[in-house]
Order: sequence, then C-alpha cells, then structure tokens
Amino acid sequence: MDPTGSINTDALENIEHEDDIFDDSEEKELVTDSCSTKVLNSVVEPRDKFRIVYVLFYLFGITSLVSWNFLITANDYWMYKFREVNPSNLTRIVRKTQFQAEFTSYLNVATAIPNLIFLILNSLYGHLVSTKSRLQGSLIVVTVCFLITTAMVQVNTDDWQNGFFILTIVSVVIMTAASAVFMGGLLGIAGRFSDEYMGAVISGQSLGGIIAAVAQIISLAFKISPLHSALIYFIMADILVITSMVSYAFLYKIDFFTYHILRGGGGIAANRHRAISLTAIIKKVWVYAFSSFAVYAITMAVYPAVTVLVESHPTTAGTDWNNIFFVPVVNYLIFNCGDYAGRLVAGFVLRPKNQWIIAGASIVRVIFVPMLMLCNALPRQHLPVVFLWDWEYIIIMIVFAFTNGYLTNIVMINSTKLTELHECETASSIIITMLSVGVVTGAAVGMLLVRLL
Repeated sequence: MDPTGSINTDALENIEHEDDIFDDSEEKELVTDSCSTKVLNSVVEPRDKFRIVYVLFYLFGITSLVSWNFLITANDYWMYKFREVNPSNLTRIVRKTQFQAEFTSYLNVATAIPNLIFLILNSLYGHLVSTKSRLQGSLIVVTVCFLITTAMVQVNTDDWQNGFFILTIVSVVIMTAASAVFMGGLLGIAGRFSDEYMGAVISGQSLGGIIAAVAQIISLAFKISPLHSALIYFIMADILVITSMVSYAFLYKIDFFTYHILRGGGGIAANRHRAISLTAIIKKVWVYAFSSFAVYAITMAVYPAVTVLVESHPTTAGTDWNNIFFVPVVNYLIFNCGDYAGRLVAGFVLRPKNQWIIAGASIVRVIFVPMLMLCNALPRQHLPVVFLWDWEYIIIMIVFAFTNGYLTNIVMINSTKLTELHECETASSIIITMLSVGVVTGAAVGMLLVRLL
C-alpha cells in the first residue's frame, strides 16, 4: 500500500502468487463479512467509536488470567473440600490433611508447567492456525472447564476426595493450557494496534487480580462460608469468560478492529503471510525477553512464598487486622493495586525506551528480595527483622509491585516495535514464554529463600 492509502497492484499480485504457499483462510473469512469488505475499500482509518475495542481489550486482559486469579483466591474453599471429614481424637490435633497441605503446591505446578509448555508451542506453531480459531477455541475450553468447576461447588465430594482432587487438577491443567494459547494470540493481536491497546491488555491482567482480592476481602468481612464465597468467585469468573467469548466474536463486526487485522494500520494483509523466522525474531527481542524473565524471576522469588509469611506488628496481635485482614489486604490487594498502577503509568509515560536501560532496571529490582526477607516474616531462624512496622512493609510492597507492573508494560509495548507486523504475535509469545520461565524459576528459588529466613 502506498503512502496515500491506495492498494499497490504489484503487492496484490505477489499475494496471489503466494496463495498456494501460505494459509490466508482467516483473511478470506473476514472479507466475506460485509463490514470487512467496506474496510478493505476504505482509505481513511476507522475510529474506535465509544472506545469499544479498547474496553474489550481490557476485558480480554482480565480473562487471560481469570483461572489463576479466582482459583488461588478460593483457598478457604479448597481447604474445606479437602478437610478431615470424620476427625478422630487423634486427628483433631493435626492442623491440615495431606491434601490441604499440598494442594496449593499442586495447583502451582498444574498452572506453571502447562502454561510454559503451551506458550512455547504457541510461539513455534501458533501461526499455523488462524488467530480467530485459536482464541475462540481456547475461550470455549476455559468456559466449559470453569462451568464444571462451578458446578462442583454444589456437589458433596466428602466421600471421594481423591477423585475430586484428580478432577480439579486435570481441569486446571486444561484451563491453563487454553489460557496460555489465548494469551499468546491476544498479545499478537494487540501488537497490531497503537500502544494504548497493548497497555489495556496488560493492565487488564492486573485488574483481574484486584477484583479477586476485593472479592476475598468482602467474603472475609461478611464471614461468608467457604462454599458460598467460592460460588461467588466462580460465577464471577464464568460471567467474565462467557462475556469475553461473545465479545470476541462481536469484534469482527467492528470496522476499527478489522481494519487493523487486515491492514495492520498501514500495510495490507500480505504482511501476515510472510515466512516467520523464529531465530530472527529472537535476535530482535532477546533483550526484552531477558528483561521479562528477570522481572518475574525476582518477583516470584519472594511473592507470595515469603510475603505471605509476613505478619503485622506484634502490637496488633489478637485483632482482626492481624488475624484476618493483614495478609489479604497487604499481600494481595495492595500488591495488585501497585502492580496495576505501574502498568497504567507505563502506558502513558512509555519511558525508558532504551532496551539496555530496561534490562538494567529489571536486574536492579533484586534489591527487593533481601528487603522483603528482612520484614516480619515468621517463622524465622537465621535472619534478623529489620523492617518490623506495618508501614515499612507496605511501602516496600507498593514500590515492589509498582516496578513489577511498570516494567512488564514497558517490555510488552516496546518489544513489538522491533518486529515486522507479521512477527508481532510470535515476538509477544516469546516474551510471555520467558516471563513464564521467570515465574517457574522464581517459584523454585522462593522455596529455598523461605528456609533461609
């Protein structure tokens, strides 16, 4: 397409010659839509009326991590489901059953490993399947799994806890795999739009954590039973996923969206049909990939393994703030709010732009590891407590969370600017894959740091 917006006939002829090599099924599917045909014939870029596409990208960002946010929040529900059903005098002194003690660890494994595997698969082979098919298919899978999870709340599983445990873990693995495919495709689509749309997706991921944390605090404040609170969590998740599934299909009826999908904001669909070299893309974005790895390896080394052990100042002993609200408010709500604020600010500031400065800032965050370990995390045997007061811990947590969100958004936005249009999705998948590797690495390190307290 030339600078005036008219379609170059030579380019169109080249595409026709490549039709027998590259799959253009998605474009053909879009062009059959009357709205998309109008977009193809349009010279002027359509507007995002009422910011509908922007809002939906926010919704999709929330949905991409909804399974993790709402499943981990329902901790009281899992503890109830796996409780000792008929405690004897001997088992009354045992605080947790084996399932209760190990479920969170199994949940972490059931999310971390499939997420990493399917992000890698999406990076390598995602371009072989149309984006629309991958995203719609993954949303359908997540919806079905979450509906089953919701239905199980009302089922008495006391007599078959082993079977319920297996069913839950299998469901989580499938949901996580589908969510990874959805996330990879979503970031690839967002890369075709202006920076604010990528920012909407990344910020939405953090907003989902805030929603889950607020729901948890409300249930604690009103002393809602574990079953009822879990039912509320899961119904909220069902609504979000189903709304996203319907909304994504609706997107292809919007001129603004199809314009960017077909033309990429300045180039015709030919860009999407070029051969993709994974090696070439890695060479372009490896610094940003390392930065995403460093950010999340450092974050997950202490969050939540160490931070969940931090207790309020001893003067608050016996109060509801200490016994009930301190960990949910500071460890989950404040962290997610700080992370969300960082992502929002990054979307407006977009600084720094130098990839080496970003990588350096990602590494410097390692200072938060000893700082958080020197807070009032109990029990401890080796390290002294330096930051005993609540306000000290909260300030450290806010800065820690803010920098996590800020650098995440900066990395995602800047990395897509180094690649061609047809490489955006693969580049985003590489960044997210390295982020996932950072999560797994950090979680493993966190297990060791807890023993050093």
